[in-house]
Amino acid sequence: MSRKVRKLKYGPFKKVYSGIIFEIDQRPVRYPDGTRKIFEYCSRNDSVVIMPFDDRGRLLLIREFRHRHGGNVLFLPAGRRDKKHESPLKAAHRELREETGFDAKIWKHFHTKFPTENLLWTAHVFLAKNLFPALLVGDEDFPIKLVPTSIKKAAQLALDGKIENEFLAYNIIRLEYLMRRGRLGW
Repeated sequence: MSRKVRKLKYGPFKKVYSGIIFEIDQRPVRYPDGTRKIFEYCSRNDSVVIMPFDDRGRLLLIREFRHRHGGNVLFLPAGRRDKKHESPLKAAHRELREETGFDAKIWKHFHTKFPTENLLWTAHVFLAKNLFPALLVGDEDFPIKLVPTSIKKAAQLALDGKIENEFLAYNIIRLEYLMRRGRLGW
């Protein structure tokens, strides 16, 4: 039995908002039955997340102020590519220096989260070890405190909801799982 699939018809993108970090575009879509809808797409520069390990093998979480939470939260060093030409790894080096005062000699790409249907940016996750002091003054409004944590404890904090960002929590839990099974390879 053969069934003909009719495609959606897309109209042109129209920018409806351009802010400091995000841009919002809209585009009309016409379904095969003639129904029309407007879809919105949010874009920004790609982001990076770093999971740095100190010389004792502890993951360096950070505690930083987040206005949405009205206080300090556990996080990982992270940020966005400042310029389109800045590579994800170069951005990761910069963000690690800005948020922890360290850089790393050894880097490993760990995970990439590709854009979803309406959120059009990529997030690159890196592991970093063999840290050395390399302070770079960042753009943070409030001080960031380093919280060296065993990977086992970090995974438990993620599972308990103490690390509230789901993307960060997922990557910490996944990392702990791979490390426990000797499947990390670095």
